[in-house]
Amino acid sequence: MTQASGIVSDLNAVIDSREALTTLICALITGAIGLAVSVLRRRRQLSWSVLFDEPINRGPAPPNNLDMWEIHSQGREIEDGSLVVLDVLNSGGQDIDESHVAVPLYFTFPGREVVHFKVRESDDLHNLIQRSADTLPPEDRSRITLPALPLNRRVGFKLLILLVGSGSGVRSGGIIRGGRLVQKVKHSLLYQVAVIGSAMALLIGVSGGVWLANRALNPEAVCAHGSLRIEGSTAFAPVATQVKNAYEQSCPNATITVVANGSGQGLDGLRESKDTSTIAMSDGRPSNQNDEEGLNRRPAGVIVFAVVANQKLQASYPGLFNEGLTTAELRKIFSGQDVTALPVVRSGDSGTRAAFEKAFLGGDSPAPATGVLPDCGTAGAKSPCAAETTMDLLEYVNKTDNAIGYAEADALPFFPNIGTIPIDGHEPIREDALNGTYLFVATEYLYTAGAPAELAANYLEFLTSDPMTAQLRGHGFIGCSDLEDTELAGSCAGG
Repeated sequence: MTQASGIVSDLNAVIDSREALTTLICALITGAIGLAVSVLRRRRQLSWSVLFDEPINRGPAPPNNLDMWEIHSQGREIEDGSLVVLDVLNSGGQDIDESHVAVPLYFTFPGREVVHFKVRESDDLHNLIQRSADTLPPEDRSRITLPALPLNRRVGFKLLILLVGSGSGVRSGGIIRGGRLVQKVKHSLLYQVAVIGSAMALLIGVSGGVWLANRALNPEAVCAHGSLRIEGSTAFAPVATQVKNAYEQSCPNATITVVANGSGQGLDGLRESKDTSTIAMSDGRPSNQNDEEGLNRRPAGVIVFAVVANQKLQASYPGLFNEGLTTAELRKIFSGQDVTALPVVRSGDSGTRAAFEKAFLGGDSPAPATGVLPDCGTAGAKSPCAAETTMDLLEYVNKTDNAIGYAEADALPFFPNIGTIPIDGHEPIREDALNGTYLFVATEYLYTAGAPAELAANYLEFLTSDPMTAQLRGHGFIGCSDLEDTELAGSCAGG
C-alpha cells in the first residue's frame, strides 16, 4: 500500500510540473496546426484586396493643374473620376474551375459608375474576362460582374477600374461551391496558430521583422522647403507624378510641379533657364549629345514601350495581337511600303520616337516619318500624322481604324479600341525586357543644371531609393536597382 501511494504521489508531481504542462500545450498546438493545414488544403477560397483607390482628374483644369493627365475613355472626358486597382487571388487549397462558381464574382462601387476596366497580369484571363464582360448586360452601372472562370491555386490577376462619381469603398459578392469569397486579411488561420505556438519566444523577432518590413516598404523622404519644376518626357511624367505625390505627402512644405511637354522641350528649357530647381526628364540621351553640355545627367531606370494599334487592324493582319509583327513588317509599315496600316508617330523631339527608331528602324526616320507631318488634331482621317504627347497619339489611334503607333506600356488601360502588338514574338512586359528579348525600351535620364538645389537633390534620392523602386514596379518602369544581373544591367551605367 505504501508503495502504491508513492507511485500516485510521483504521478501527481509529474502532472503538476511545468514539463507536463509544456508537453500538453505542444501536443495541442501540433494538433491544431495539423487540423488547420487539413482544413486549408480542402477549402476553396477566392480572396481580393484593394491595392489602390484614389481620385483623378479633380481640381482646376490644366494648365493650372499639372499633376495628372487628362483622362478620356471612348471620347468622354472623365470628370470627378477615380482609379481603383484590385488584386484577386485563389488563396485556398484547391484549384477553382467554372463548375465551382455558383454565383459569379462581382464588385460594386457605391456612389460611383464604372466607365471601363482592364485585366492585368494574366493574358489568358484578360482575354476571357474582357471578351465575356463585353456581353454582360449593364444591370447596375456601379458593378462589375466577372464570368465564371478557372483559377489555379496561388494564381491571380489584377483589375484596373476607371470610375466616375464621388462615392467611396468597394464591396464584393459571389458564391464558390465548397468554399468562400473573402476580402484579404493580414494573416491566415495557419499563421495565427503558428504565432500562438511560438508565443513570447519570437515576440522580439517578429516585432523587429515587422518594423524592418515597414521601413523597406515605405520610402523615407528627406524634406526640403521650396518649389521644384520637373518637365520633359510624357512617358515618364506619370511616374514622376506618383513620386511627387508621395514626396509631398511626407513633406507638405514642398511644392512640385510636373509638366509633360516632351523630352526635347524639357532639355531645351533647362539649358535656357539654368535653374538648379528644375529637373528635365528625357527618354534616352539626345541625338546630339553636345546638347548635354553644362548639365548633370542621372539615370533613373528603364521605360518599357509598346507598339499599339486600333483593334480593327486585326482584320488586315490576322493574329496581330497574338503572334504580332516582325521588325521587317513594322519597318515596311512605317516606311510607307505597306499602306494597309496607318502609321502615327510622335513629334520630332520625342524621346519615345527616338527609342522606337533605335529599336526597330535602325535609328532612322523613314518616310512617312521624315519631314513635317500634320498634327493628328488636324490631319485627315486616313493621313499619317504626328502627335505631341502620348495621350494625343493614343486618342487618335483609339478612334481611327487601322491606325498603328507606339506609347509607353503603362498608358494603355483605358483605351478600349487599342491592343498591344508583340514584335518578333516578344511582349512589352517586364520579363521580356529584362531578359533582353524585347528591345523597345529606353533609359530614363534626369538632368539638372549643375548641382541640383536641395529639394531637387532630395527628390532624386527619394525617386531612386529601393523602397520607391519597389512601389513603382508594374508601371512600365524598371528602376536602376532592379537591373542588376539582367540583360539591361548596363542601361544605368555611366551616369
